[in-house]
Amino acid sequence: MPIMNFCPKCGAPIANRHEGGRDRQACLASGCGFIHFGDFSIGCAGVVTREIEGVTKALLVQRGHNPFAGMWQIPGGYAEQDELLSTAVEREVHEESKIIADVHDVLAFRHSVGGSIGGPATNIYVIFRLNYQSGEPEPDGDEISDAGFYSLEEMETIEGVQGLSKWGIQQALQHAPGTGLSIGSIDERSQRGDWQLFGLSFQT
Repeated sequence: MPIMNFCPKCGAPIANRHEGGRDRQACLASGCGFIHFGDFSIGCAGVVTREIEGVTKALLVQRGHNPFAGMWQIPGGYAEQDELLSTAVEREVHEESKIIADVHDVLAFRHSVGGSIGGPATNIYVIFRLNYQSGEPEPDGDEISDAGFYSLEEMETIEGVQGLSKWGIQQALQHAPGTGLSIGSIDERSQRGDWQLFGLSFQT
């Protein structure tokens, strides 16, 4: 069954046909060349840690909306199509908690296919480590109902802490800053900020 009926490029009919070694949605118009590779989204989330009275604590936010209303997780969301991932995760952390933090490195990423985890599409979800700069946790009272810094020990007493978030926090605590994928600059475009490259050999 076609995902779309008409080509978004030229308006001609779309149909399944064998392209590039597998069946794909493709435009039937001669010379158009449009192929629909599917719907994709990119998510990002940030592990922000802070020393409070000699104890390392990580930022968690509590979801105020479904799906998963009431669940605690590291702050994050979707990147916009014209937004660098590092900008997106810093924005999401601030929007959801009012905490100002900047990207240090990438801890991990998760790939899910075809909305298998309940999202709108095939998704890549990148977990960043961020450096805390300033601010106190403050939920927006709508999308986020609560926010705070918690130790792993305290998280054991909180109902509904997301497993992936806890895992990301554990990775940040077990691996020193700079051991993840860091942002590197290799040419004029990356220096201008048009794109970003993350690699093990880069140090920020």
